[in-house]
Amino acid sequence: MLHGFGRTIETDVIAVGGSGAGITAAIYAARSGARVALVSKGKIGASGNAIMAGGGFGVDGESGRDLLHLDFADPSFTKERLFDCIVKESFYLADQNMVRQYVDEGPVVIKDYLGWADRAGQNFFCCPPANWIASGLSFTKALVQGLKETEGIQTFEDTMIVDVLTNGNKVCGAVGINVYTGEAVLFRAKTIVIGTGGYMPFSMNNTVTDMTGDGPAMAYRAGAKLTDMEFILSFPTAVVPKEMKGSIYPYVFEYNMRNLKYTIRDKNGDPLPIPEAVIKLSRGGKLSKLVTSYYFGHSADQGLAGPNGGFFYDYSANSREEKEEGLKVFYSRFDRWHKHGYYKGESLAEVERMLFEDEPIEVGIGAEYCMGGVEIDDQMRTGVDGMYVAGESGSGVFGACRVGDGLVEMMCQGMRAGLNAASCAKEAALPVLDQAQADRCMDSLLGMFDHKDGIGSLTLYHEIQKACDEGFGLIRSADGMEKALRRIEELETAWQDVTLASHSRAYNLEWIGAIQAKNLLTCCKAGLIAAIARKESRGCHIRKDFPQVDHDNYLVKYVHHDENGQMKTETRKPVVSTMPLPTGKQKNVIEYFLDPALEYKR
Repeated sequence: MLHGFGRTIETDVIAVGGSGAGITAAIYAARSGARVALVSKGKIGASGNAIMAGGGFGVDGESGRDLLHLDFADPSFTKERLFDCIVKESFYLADQNMVRQYVDEGPVVIKDYLGWADRAGQNFFCCPPANWIASGLSFTKALVQGLKETEGIQTFEDTMIVDVLTNGNKVCGAVGINVYTGEAVLFRAKTIVIGTGGYMPFSMNNTVTDMTGDGPAMAYRAGAKLTDMEFILSFPTAVVPKEMKGSIYPYVFEYNMRNLKYTIRDKNGDPLPIPEAVIKLSRGGKLSKLVTSYYFGHSADQGLAGPNGGFFYDYSANSREEKEEGLKVFYSRFDRWHKHGYYKGESLAEVERMLFEDEPIEVGIGAEYCMGGVEIDDQMRTGVDGMYVAGESGSGVFGACRVGDGLVEMMCQGMRAGLNAASCAKEAALPVLDQAQADRCMDSLLGMFDHKDGIGSLTLYHEIQKACDEGFGLIRSADGMEKALRRIEELETAWQDVTLASHSRAYNLEWIGAIQAKNLLTCCKAGLIAAIARKESRGCHIRKDFPQVDHDNYLVKYVHHDENGQMKTETRKPVVSTMPLPTGKQKNVIEYFLDPALEYKR
């Protein structure tokens, strides 16, 4: 037995992640005849970001009619129209080959997925052009049904993959830790699919709590590149009532109660200066995420936020009957998955009281999704032989702003990654293990128990969040980001001496937290380096010192790679297939969408 490892698992394909991308990759790899190890840091189907979905997903209406045979499909929303929308919503930063894969293969995997959902007894709400609304747990129950129906998959729950092992730029396995026992597990494999999600560097998120960029960071250490790390999507998130903090009910209300009018007010009671044309373009749709981030961010920067850092939704323009009708629509959909009067286990009674008594409801902004991640191509390849990445751990589809569906991205990329990983594994012998590399990994993991008088992992994690809250948030400037980057670099140094209070490896969350903090530091550093260099605003990267969208100088992707322990950054143009890149400038990210020449038709 190698140094420090309790056991060794040999397989063809490792699929990492217990949510949409990891599960889907495992299913399709196993269907192709590969032996698969599905490894999840938590419980499969009950961890990862998919369980937090609000949760709509969909495909184009043309495929809804022709492939899925949906009686509610609207074929006028064609595949080409969806392609056009995603590229424009990305501020032209999307790699168009990646968008094509999403548009073409999304319906293919959704056809399988709807079958799993039906056999799992999941009841989705259907609406044109070919969309479904479901709860997060309902979504993952369907994925677990697909897993149950597929042979050849060995599952490892509560096991965190901490590093990918390579030999000569070729994957040869991975190192895992059982969270409960502390046992180190050596996985030997020909290929690996990373589907662990993205990174959330802020204290106000509406994601699961451990979105620390584990997959992107371990891929980076193994030789892959990171890109688009400066783009993080946020949207309206509850700050009151206190027990609802972090809930996405404000956005779910907007999306499903479209008959209700409301005005967003600052702490003085004045409406935020959102033009009527912008409200008409965005409200009730996913573009409202960017719009609210823009106006909330600028107003907060001017000191106009409320006592909890949010702004106030005023529904007083609606009659009681209109409010009752809106709630009736909401509950007619969401009572399928939640107890009546509740959303994700929390009572909406206080929210309803405030709504009917015309008491403004304070709403903040929480981070949801990172557009960046590992640089991949339309086959989910990373440049490291045998390493594939799918879902939010990767980049390329959504560029600077995600208006398309992350749930579809998880599955269509998971499917493609699983198929290709299995095909690669069939043609390859198991690479020789680099034992020295495996030993170095274990020495680093176990060496943390020997540190004394260093920073604790929980303190380190909060310091990372504090630095990013202050300098890397909704509205950015050079001074704030440079200060945040200096602090992240200081914390990188501090991590070298991270100290654990407990010396037991069993269920040592400080230990797991220290590993996650290392990953988060890598992702934050890449994001800040790119954001400082990008002297413009584009999508979810909004700068007050450079408000213009500048196609002439900054329609490029910032790409990061490791070179002898140093992060090196270069640029490249997005991949273009059919839609030429624009030139010129727009006043700001909102004016970009209001420009008639854009011909935006979501």
